[in-house]
Amino acid sequence: MVFLSATLAILGFLIGFQLSGVVPTAGRIVALAKRAGQVMRDKDLTDEDKEKEIQKSALAMMGGAVSIFLRVAFTLILTVLPVYLLSWVGLAAADDVFSFLARIDVIIGATVVVGGGLWLWSKRPKKAATSNYSPMDRLVHRLAFAAPFVQATAADVEDGIFGSDIEGIEDTAPVFITSLPRAGTTIVLNALHDLPGVATHLYRDMPFIMAPLFWSRMSAGFQKSSEMAERAHGDGIKVGFDSPEAFEEVIWRHFWPGHFRETEIGLWTKGDKNGEAIQFFKEHFRKIISLRCGKNGRYVSKNNGNIARLDLLPQMFPDASIILPLRDPAEHAASLMRQHQNFLKQHAEDKFIKRYMKDIGHLEFGELHRPIAFEGFAELTNGTTPNDPDYWLGYWLAAMEHAAKRADRLIIVPETTLQDAPQRVMSRICDLTGLAAGDHDFTHHFRKITPRADRSQFGSDQLDRAMALYQNLCERQL
Repeated sequence: MVFLSATLAILGFLIGFQLSGVVPTAGRIVALAKRAGQVMRDKDLTDEDKEKEIQKSALAMMGGAVSIFLRVAFTLILTVLPVYLLSWVGLAAADDVFSFLARIDVIIGATVVVGGGLWLWSKRPKKAATSNYSPMDRLVHRLAFAAPFVQATAADVEDGIFGSDIEGIEDTAPVFITSLPRAGTTIVLNALHDLPGVATHLYRDMPFIMAPLFWSRMSAGFQKSSEMAERAHGDGIKVGFDSPEAFEEVIWRHFWPGHFRETEIGLWTKGDKNGEAIQFFKEHFRKIISLRCGKNGRYVSKNNGNIARLDLLPQMFPDASIILPLRDPAEHAASLMRQHQNFLKQHAEDKFIKRYMKDIGHLEFGELHRPIAFEGFAELTNGTTPNDPDYWLGYWLAAMEHAAKRADRLIIVPETTLQDAPQRVMSRICDLTGLAAGDHDFTHHFRKITPRADRSQFGSDQLDRAMALYQNLCERQL
């Protein structure tokens, strides 16, 4: 039993050491220290600039030191836990196990086992984004979303420490990309993200969404490299820590919690205008610009939830551009239902994925599904459930009828035109939004998509109504 207990301790150390990422974190702290030394020796920097850079590096190294402490503690807990558990049940005394582990032959053997185990672990296949969060990543995430005040407090701390970082950055016109999920919003975001001067949220901004500058400095000592992996949607789109993503829903939920009801999400109206929220958003946009572009840039977001705010967004940001990708209703509804079933499975298999999506406000699919309460939605989906094709077609109709009444303030972009002429359409989007496209090539982001929907699965009257609306919106495209 002593050997079994020692073996479990070694395995616990191996697993904890790899999952916690102690070595790469320490390496990044060393790199920060070297960078601080280079700053001190840089004759082109003023003493004031050096002081600012050293303060930022010191904060990042402090965050890294805390991270290493937590990671080492996590590793040690996994190492000694099986020893004390077996000792507690009377199978192997803890003192005997530790004496065994202190033998030179055991140390040499354990070193070989640990080295081989780490090498094998490094060769493991990569999992989809989010599902491969380490225990430490998940712990930090839970801390960041433990209570609503955590994010707000981090934002207040950030304003006090890093307020000077956004001085001189002007309020520029934001660009919002929105539609129901599966309309092509991510592809449009990815295409615009490539442009110089475009500032977006990145996966790296998780989990302290409301305090991006603070989190960027604190996490600098243990940031991971950006390895690309297919996202949880299983749609072939690969993402990494430096890929753009939709995270601002966290802010909307902070200022308007009453709209996020138990079974649905309420529409925003002009009367929901909130001066404090407007000021927070504007400063937040400037922070993202500071992180991504320096002094000059434009904030661009993809947020499917903003389709519920088509009346409020122009009130809050009169100079904003709103892009609405548009997809064939049958194809779109079928895709929505596939994703709902996909996330039902994922939420059942991995509770952290469910928690992650809930925390960031992605409530579109699976066990979290909360539809936006568009006018007419209840009648259009009456007698159906999210497992019925007609439910999602009814949802499409309610959403697009809502958008059609506000089409004069939207840049409508049918998916078919993006597939047929991506360069022309994206260049036109840039012209209308004031983004500088130059001679940038957008074509590699887009590909022809083979139709997959079985149109016979939808009620004919509802599909005819949806197709008529779709044709009408296509005629009003950019």
